[in-house]
Amino acid sequence: MSTHATPDSPASTGATTWAELFPSGRDIFYEGDRPDEFAAEIAAKHGFDPRTDKRWWEVIDGDEPFVTYQFHCPPHLLDAIYGNDQYPLGS
Repeated sequence: MSTHATPDSPASTGATTWAELFPSGRDIFYEGDRPDEFAAEIAAKHGFDPRTDKRWWEVIDGDEPFVTYQFHCPPHLLDAIYGNDQYPLGS
């Protein structure tokens, strides 16, 4: 985990891990261009498949509809998945 303190990072709140900061887990958006590869890698590495979330592949209507890849990350995986720069994630 980066030691840079962003407004909602563990370092800025006194928590030492993302799991401590979000003990119920956290909703996350995958923001990359390879959602299936990302989900398959997470499933293989951590036994958790983001594609099982009903919000994965959700179409947002509007003038220009788009697809989002949102999932709820369980707290015990937050540091491994969300707490690094390896994956393009947002919240």
